[in-house]
Amino acid sequence: MNIIDIWNPKGGQGKSMFAINLAGAALELGRKPLVICQDPQGTSTLYYKYGKLPFEVMSEVPKSKPDADVIIFDHQASDWDVPQGNLIVMPVKPSRDQYATYLDAYKKAKAMGKKIVTIVTDTQMQRPDEKSITLNLVDKGAFWVPSSGVFSRAATDYLTIFDDELNRAYKVKERRRELCQIMTEILVKNI
Repeated sequence: MNIIDIWNPKGGQGKSMFAINLAGAALELGRKPLVICQDPQGTSTLYYKYGKLPFEVMSEVPKSKPDADVIIFDHQASDWDVPQGNLIVMPVKPSRDQYATYLDAYKKAKAMGKKIVTIVTDTQMQRPDEKSITLNLVDKGAFWVPSSGVFSRAATDYLTIFDDELNRAYKVKERRRELCQIMTEILVKNI
């Protein structure tokens, strides 16, 4: 069973969006995901309650072994306790203040021997500092997922971007390919 913690103490970095969509990517790759929403805001739980997700979302760790081979923990913002799992996915938006929080958390997790997959998102490439941070992180092995309206469209109806309703959405194939590539890397690193 693969356990993935999506964690960054800074709020608004896309933890829930990536939890839901990486679970969708896991399903595309033939895995059976389960999302455990540990965020009091309950964004992942809302997706499950009001959407039509093809996988389960729980608000607490199940007491018995779940029927899943990929478990994704969606951690809450402002939680500075490094997750117990071995592999952490850290989404980050590259504005300087958000990047500074990410760096502090990254160093803390690295010092504990965690494997980290960084995903940079929402880069405004016309801003030199954001472009520089993004390119630097990508150069060090981070993934970059460009801003895309397909995520907003999916969120409107509490769907993953892999839902058939979005098959004709602009750039959906590119975003799906990127998330499947990230999930493949996660599954390989988590072995």
